[in-house]
Amino acid sequence: MKKIILLFITITVALGCANAQERLFSDTPCEYITTDIQGNVFLIHGFNLDMISTDGTRQLNYSDAAFGSISHVDAGIASKILVFYRENGTIVLLNSELSPIGSSLNLLDKSLTTVSLAAMGNPNKIVLYDEANQNLTLTDLNLNILSQSRITFPGEFHPTDMQVIPEHRIALLDTLHGICLFDFFGTFEKEIPIPDVKAMQLMKDQVIYLRANKLYQYSLPTASSPMSIETIDIQLPEIKQFHFFQNTLYYIDADNIAHRMR
Repeated sequence: MKKIILLFITITVALGCANAQERLFSDTPCEYITTDIQGNVFLIHGFNLDMISTDGTRQLNYSDAAFGSISHVDAGIASKILVFYRENGTIVLLNSELSPIGSSLNLLDKSLTTVSLAAMGNPNKIVLYDEANQNLTLTDLNLNILSQSRITFPGEFHPTDMQVIPEHRIALLDTLHGICLFDFFGTFEKEIPIPDVKAMQLMKDQVIYLRANKLYQYSLPTASSPMSIETIDIQLPEIKQFHFFQNTLYYIDADNIAHRMR
């Protein structure tokens, strides 16, 4: 319980008095923001992926217009950054310098024709969500299928985001059902039945989520502490998406401009 409370206190104390210190992080309209474990920031805008170092002085760019617009980037494993192009059915893996690792991976060649979400499961595995078949699929780095689990929720299920703690847990965000948690092999663990969640961030034993322009911390139950939901006391403008890294909050506002608050 102390660990959970400590995380909440750290976020609120670090940011609670920082609202007036909000400053523009990038003036380029973007669709998604995240970080790697070193704190480098990644921004998606169109078919461009920008990486900005923690001090803001070093910037790298990856772009390949042949694949179309980037749908998602997973930088959780810094040595293998996953870039997903949903419309083109393509995954590109990048190293820490944003240079491609090997050839691009074509999902269509593997008959994975309706994949809507992709993330890294560990340095050697990829997690996919198959929209049409409602499957969580685990593959190797050549897209050879290692395992599949069918999701059988009542009614429609159309997750808009998937995040993975490597070798530990998978989270899917669906507007109707809320946040659905699975173990690393796709076995259902828990549904957090909160509708209209706009964005989430999966941590090891917590899920931070955005609803009605407020941030909440959902702490998963453990052997020593019960489940809890706390409001993160930060005054925010209208935002679309967010990502915490240590004592810094990164977010995209209603005008698609990325900011940081620390």
